[in-house]
Amino acid sequence: MAAGPEGVPGVCGSEEGSETPGTPPGSPAELPRVRRQRGRFLLWSPRAARALRERQRVWGALVGTPQRRGRAGAAGPRLPLQLRPEEARALRESGGATVEAVPGGGAGLGDGEHRDPLPEPPLPPQVDEAEAEPEETPAGGGGASLGGGVNWGGGQTRTDPSPPPSEPSPPSERRFRVFRELWGRGLHLTPGGKFGGDFLVYPGPPSQFHAGAVALCPCSSAPQPLGALLAAARLGTSVRKALLLCRAPPGGALACTALTWRADLT
Repeated sequence: MAAGPEGVPGVCGSEEGSETPGTPPGSPAELPRVRRQRGRFLLWSPRAARALRERQRVWGALVGTPQRRGRAGAAGPRLPLQLRPEEARALRESGGATVEAVPGGGAGLGDGEHRDPLPEPPLPPQVDEAEAEPEETPAGGGGASLGGGVNWGGGQTRTDPSPPPSEPSPPSERRFRVFRELWGRGLHLTPGGKFGGDFLVYPGPPSQFHAGAVALCPCSSAPQPLGALLAAARLGTSVRKALLLCRAPPGGALACTALTWRADLT
């Protein structure tokens, strides 16, 4: 197994020439408006959803009711576009969008925005493993998650979703810092749960490129079992992706290490 920045352009190298997050279209009135409704971040405007994907490199996931098969113009899932918490927070902090809370079950969606029936989520909003774009599935079903699902400390897995007060950097904060850093370097990110990671990292639009790396965000203060690293590296190799370990210590700079499996060592 070799460690290094090779094969993951724009991730582990210098930040010179990196693309900064998309610039807002103009005045605050023109910014996309993200509605926070029942713990989810939703975007109902087709024009705003397209602008976020093309200008801001924020992809989210279309979660509206899909067209029935056999209907003319059936095109799969439709609006709204649901953003992950990291995407919504990064847009708000960078000035790329406004986030507005919507009380109740749908009031305040005006401005002629299209509305489709939106079923209640079966899981709490913290679960954000839905894929934004279709991607190839690794052989064997993918295995266990190594980002947020596997306990890197080697102890018993904690089932309480809220971290203890003594934990300086909860998983959600680590994921946001990693997302903000990689997104700020001009990369495209989608959820990586299918491949046992936190994010899939693309050099360009996911509809035109394959993911070059699977990013994991382990706790920087916990020991990392060698067996888990080897399994993750081999999984990444089987789907032709590098394993990107992203450490985001509290108050420190993000450190990325790319791991690739060498066939001559097997």
